[in-house]
Amino acid sequence: MNSENKKQALFSKLFDEYQDAIFRFSLFRVGSRNVALDITQDTFVRLWSHISRDKPIEHESAFVYRIAKNAVIDYYKKSKSFSLDSMIDNGFDPQTNTDVDEIFKNDDIKMLQNIMEDLDEESKQIIFLRYTEEKPIEEIANLFGKSTNAMTVRIHRIIQKLKGRYNETYYD
Repeated sequence: MNSENKKQALFSKLFDEYQDAIFRFSLFRVGSRNVALDITQDTFVRLWSHISRDKPIEHESAFVYRIAKNAVIDYYKKSKSFSLDSMIDNGFDPQTNTDVDEIFKNDDIKMLQNIMEDLDEESKQIIFLRYTEEKPIEEIANLFGKSTNAMTVRIHRIIQKLKGRYNETYYD
């Protein structure tokens, strides 16, 4: 198999393996199906760019998620330039925008969203990867540049914080 075929085979393998997961990851981060599709596409365009330049990929899963995470960050950086007033002038109506409402109809998900709202973005991503995508702690640690032990402690602390917030919100 020549070099170009190897590149295409690697890309196809990673695309097939991670396309749905990256879409869910993006959707969880941005709350809009169309934006999540764009971010997913951008993620794989960036992945192909990396592969086509013969750059090595050490940890495939962590690498693909890191690209997606950066694409989400880039999306938010670009969207910061829009003010709420300009969005309303262009037809955005917060009361009738249903992208997020359609996704989060389930009361349990709304409750989880409510208790997670005070977490920092990195903590939200860690919880999403661990419990929604069911990624191993080693892989998550690698993605965030932490040791496995440090990530285990971080996840434990996040869970404790969520339990405390849940008890405060729903049992006080």
